[in-house]
Parts: sequence; C-alpha cells; structure tokens
Amino acid sequence: MQERRSYAYPVLAIGVAAVSCAAILIREADAPALVIAAYRMGLAAIPAGTLALATSRREGSRKRLSLWPLVAGVFLALHFSFWIASLQQTSVIASVVLVTTNPLFVGLASPFLLRERVPAAVWTGIAISMAGAGLMAAEDIGEGMGTIVGDLYALLGAVFGAAYWMTGRAARRRMSWAGYTGGAYTAAAVLLIAAVLIAREPFTGYSAKTFVMLGLLALVPQLIGHSAINWSLGYVPAALVAIAILGEPVGATALAVLFLGETPSGLEIAGGLLVLAGVYAALRPGRLLADGNG
Repeated sequence: MQERRSYAYPVLAIGVAAVSCAAILIREADAPALVIAAYRMGLAAIPAGTLALATSRREGSRKRLSLWPLVAGVFLALHFSFWIASLQQTSVIASVVLVTTNPLFVGLASPFLLRERVPAAVWTGIAISMAGAGLMAAEDIGEGMGTIVGDLYALLGAVFGAAYWMTGRAARRRMSWAGYTGGAYTAAAVLLIAAVLIAREPFTGYSAKTFVMLGLLALVPQLIGHSAINWSLGYVPAALVAIAILGEPVGATALAVLFLGETPSGLEIAGGLLVLAGVYAALRPGRLLADGNG
C-alpha cells in the first residue's frame, strides 16, 4: 500500500501531461462536438470496460457501490460535451484555462460532500493559479457572442468536471481503479452515443485525419491521462488532484503554439507561470497522501 502511495504524484503528473494534448487533438478533428465526445469515450470504454469485467469478481461483495461509476459517467459525459463545444467556439487557451477552474468548485464542495478539509496552502495555490488563469483568458473573453458562449460552455465544463473528480474521489475510497474507471467510461460512452443518435449527427463520413485524431484522443488523454488521474484519486485528496490539473493549460498552450500556430501573448505567458506557481504552492505542502485502495 505504502509503495503504491509513493507513486501517486508521478502518476498524477503523467496524467496531467497526457490530458494536455486533448485540446489540439479536438481542434484537429473536423466533426461535431457530440460526435468527438462519443468517439473519445466509446473507444476508451472498450479496453477499460473489458478490464473492469475481468476484475469484477474481486468486487462481488461491493455491488451496492455500483452506482458510483454511473454517476461519474453522467458528469463525465456532460463535462466533455460542454468543453468540446467550447473549443469549437473560442481559443484553445481560453477554453482550457476556463475548464480547469474546477479546483474552485472542488475546494468549495469538498468539505461538505467529501468531508475533506482543504488546507490553507491549497487555497493559496488555488488563488495564485486562478489569478494566472484569469490573465491567460483575459484577451479571449468578450470578443463577440460566439466567444462568450464558448467561454460559458467551458465554465459549465468546469462545474461538471469538478463533480466528476469528486465522485471519483468518493468512489475510489471504496472501489478498485479498474472497476471504477471501466464503469465510468462505459456509462459516459453510452450516454454520449445516445445523445449523438438523438441529435441525428452522423458517425461516419469524416476524413482519415479526423479518425486518427479521434483514436489518439481516446488513447492518450483518456486511456492514459484520465485513467492515471483516476488511479491517483485513490491516494490524493480531490482538491489536490484538481489543482494539479491546472497545469494542463500550460501544456495545452505550448502544444497550440507548436501545432496550431496560436502564439500566446505576454499576459498569457505570465498567466501560465502563475498557474505553475499555484500548482507548486498547493502540492508542495500537501505531501501527505490520503487513505485509499488500489
């Protein structure tokens, strides 16, 4: 158990690095937001669900907890639906920064819903990172109705993302990583596929490049990134996980420069540095890992 706990922060770092590439993959996929979300979760649910079924016998006495992955899947589906729509209406930097404001919502709700005290150092880190997030998004907010709607979608994505991480934290106290992850991904996939069918969006007819992007989206940010973060939720308080994810905008911004030609301004660079400073301030004094299981 202690050995697994010692891996929690490195695994969390890998997860954050992997999810940082999601924004550019989404922008390079020429398909409706719901379709992108459905492919991402549908492809990821196949191996994750298979693994969950293979290990389900180990949790045979915990059937009363089976609703946790379903609830998490609902929040995950809503998170991706709004965030991917946001990326199609505003810049990568604004969208990713705003969607990663979820630590504020996690920090506010954790004492009441998870009974986890949020240390003063974590609140300091949240404040610093939120200030940085505001600087990064400042030049992209308010540039027309389309951008405003995109920004609002990103904030809604943050709310549902916070709910998803808190649900995962509660579930991972009681469930294995494989059981929770497989169940949540499968539930989200079913909901998103149903949403695509209801919206009458096509699943086919897209370019080869788009299908490659969809495959990479399922593999890297979802199977590697989200799965690594879900594993760390068994050992790290939800507020610390959420603050660590604030490193995502920095990675996404760097990748947007390299692959999309979206060069950040001086304010955006300063904001990125503040985000990193906030992550450090929150994680450095929070080395005590929470109890959990693997």
